[in-house]
Amino acid sequence: MYYIGLDIGTSALKTTVIDDSGNIIYENSYGYTILQPKEGWREIDPDVWMQAVMQGLADIVDTFNQKDISVIGVTGQMHTTVFLDENKEPVRNAIMWTDLRTDCMVEKLRKECLQREETKYIAKILSPGSPAVNTLWVKEHEPRSFARIHKIMTPYAYIVYRLTGKSSADYCEASTSSLYDIAAKKWSPYMLHKLGITESFLGPLYASCDVAGTLQQSLCERLQVTHDIRVIAGTGDNPANAVAMGIVNRREPIISLGTSGVVILPKQDMDFEGRGKNVLFNADHTQFVNVVQGTVRAAGGTHKWWVENIIKTDDMAVDQKLISPDRFGKNTILFFPHITGDKLIYHDLSTRGAFIGLSANSRREDMTQAVFEGVGYAIREALENMKLAQWPSRIKINGGGTKSRIWMQILADILHTELEVVTGKATPGYGAALLAAMADGVLKQRSCDQQGEVYTAQDGAVQAYHRQYEKYKRMYSALKQIMQE
Repeated sequence: MYYIGLDIGTSALKTTVIDDSGNIIYENSYGYTILQPKEGWREIDPDVWMQAVMQGLADIVDTFNQKDISVIGVTGQMHTTVFLDENKEPVRNAIMWTDLRTDCMVEKLRKECLQREETKYIAKILSPGSPAVNTLWVKEHEPRSFARIHKIMTPYAYIVYRLTGKSSADYCEASTSSLYDIAAKKWSPYMLHKLGITESFLGPLYASCDVAGTLQQSLCERLQVTHDIRVIAGTGDNPANAVAMGIVNRREPIISLGTSGVVILPKQDMDFEGRGKNVLFNADHTQFVNVVQGTVRAAGGTHKWWVENIIKTDDMAVDQKLISPDRFGKNTILFFPHITGDKLIYHDLSTRGAFIGLSANSRREDMTQAVFEGVGYAIREALENMKLAQWPSRIKINGGGTKSRIWMQILADILHTELEVVTGKATPGYGAALLAAMADGVLKQRSCDQQGEVYTAQDGAVQAYHRQYEKYKRMYSALKQIMQE
């Protein structure tokens, strides 16, 4: 049998098909465009996702015998908020997780939540683009639209609804909404009252492998499918990635080094020590896992900015041959990488990046090295603030940034650990397909995480980078003071 994973990404749908041994046998991608009607606003018509999904499913059905397709798993971006009316039609465009229109609203709501014991945790995770704040914005700025809202959901829950006709939400969706009491495992009465909504707008709650329904008959006819294909509730992209990497039960941290740098650390349920977004994951009702997510908003994106906007080339390897390992930890230039702000450590989306320590002897490759190092320091600070029980002896890493051997060695030295590059296609879509197979009782949790090169921290560089890191940690307060004057 075949199992489908649909990943509703920020800029593209990615489809993955695996067989009943967990092998990837098909992948495809379908791009779409985000709307930016005003400065800082990011929106999309939810039907754009569904159009991509139908094209993706049609291509899969054309490639495989449709009778061998058993279960569909759906994952995707978290926070992006879809608003549906009583007919389950979109009230307005979905507000994206990258949308900044609510930035000025967050601090006031955070202060209100801090005044109540039952919402102090929610105060910690409120951020621009989160469903609670997005909904509050619609309530205050678009009252006519708000009056029509009957359902609020994430992109992947929306696709589950469109495929099955059934509403659903998983524990990941609930715990990242800022509407859910993660300790009591229930929707927050205060937040529901604040927004003027009820639980019926948000549920019902499912474990990720629960079958939400079967493919609707009208869609079966369009796809020429002649049997029931089940659709599970699914989960967000970061828990799905953790499933794909095989770390949910091993409690090992991973780093996803893409445009952003995401640190994912599975912890036991109710372990909320440290910073980071606590994402509840429950595959099959047997065990809650707290998948903690810490994000450096600009990681690979910082390097891309440096290469394309400043050096003015599309060669992402530019200058790297000129960076000598004997310079690791000895660079006189420090770089603060938060060029798009920070929500994890400083809670300051207005902060920006900076180089310091430039001299008449500074070379461009020194600045390129400083960019790699600055992102490394930011990732280390994120890990430290997530309050690990003990510092990991090995960290797995995947994503586009792993193509740079220089960067990987710098990261290993800064993080003073072994850094294992994952070469398999460990993606959220693969995780969703694995969950679909698990729902069919075919596979237990396994991973697609073939080991690539392992980078070992070098003692001399570790000590040198530690001294530089202590300097780096003083940069934010200094820069904040300068920018405020």
